[in-house]
Formats: sequence, C-alpha cells, structure tokens
Amino acid sequence: MLRTVGLIMLMGLLGACLNSENEPTENLPEAYAYISFAAETATRRERARCEAAGGEVRRDGMAGWEQCIQIPPDAGLSCSDSSECADRCMVVGEFAEFGMATTGQCSSSDSPFGCYQTVEGGVAEPAICVD
Repeated sequence: MLRTVGLIMLMGLLGACLNSENEPTENLPEAYAYISFAAETATRRERARCEAAGGEVRRDGMAGWEQCIQIPPDAGLSCSDSSECADRCMVVGEFAEFGMATTGQCSSSDSPFGCYQTVEGGVAEPAICVD
C-alpha cells in the first residue's frame, strides 16, 4: 500500500515538473516524443517502444527506476529558449550568473536528472539539480 501511495506521489511530482516546454514543438520531427514508463521497471511493450524510437532503457536518478533516455533530434543546436528545443535549452560548460544574458544549446539527452541550468528568453535561469 505504501509503495502504491509513494508511486502516485512520485508520478504527480514528476508531472508537476514537466510543462509544455518539455513537450515536442510543432517544428520538430514527428518521430521524437518523450517516452515515460508507468512503473519502476519497463514492460516489454514500453521497452520495445523506447528502443524503436532510438532510445535506451537504463536505470536513472536516485530511485534507480528504468527510464527511456533519448537523444533529442536538435541536440547541440544553439538556442535562447527551451521553446526552441525538443527538451531544454541549457547553458553548456560553466554555469552562468542567474539573470545574465546568454545563449545555450538544446540538451544532448532527455534525462530529467542531473545538475543543469536552462536558458529562457535569452537569460540564464537558476541552476538546479534533479535526482
């Protein structure tokens, strides 16, 4: 019972962290879509869907749940806002000062975990660590 409640809370928290900026935009190839799994371990069907999309199933994050990790089609392209990317527009290398005008690159992986700093409207957002 506690595991089910914990799972529901975690899914709600992850859902709250995602927003329309993390969804594919109209100008991206239709083949790319963020793929998530319903539980700690991917089902055969979920694993097949991930691999068919070019993703890799691996354990990620502190909880170690299986995730479908993909390389977005625009990885490494210059950007000034996450709306220009399939995933996120991120500062590359050293973190920039919060509020500083900067450009970034579209993320090289759609893993939601790790420490990173996004660029929104050409401005560096606060750096965060997600695990």
